[in-house]
Amino acid sequence: MTDLAAAWDAVHDATPEDWYVGRPYYDERHDRWEQYAYDQSETPVVGKREREWTAVGPTEVRCVREIARCLAELKAGRWPK
Repeated sequence: MTDLAAAWDAVHDATPEDWYVGRPYYDERHDRWEQYAYDQSETPVVGKREREWTAVGPTEVRCVREIARCLAELKAGRWPK
């Protein structure tokens, strides 16, 4: 299993119920990878969500690992730091 596949397994295990996890993407302007997640059960107010998270990392693998860490915190009822 590759590091990226293992990171995605961690994401799937950590994702809270009703949360959606987007695909990681490379932000050339900031030279980093980003990935977002949000609670689909929340009713957004014109483009603003209260329960959303964006993880960043220098590589795709580190970014996916970071979103997995953050989702695990959210699943445990804590807001990530």
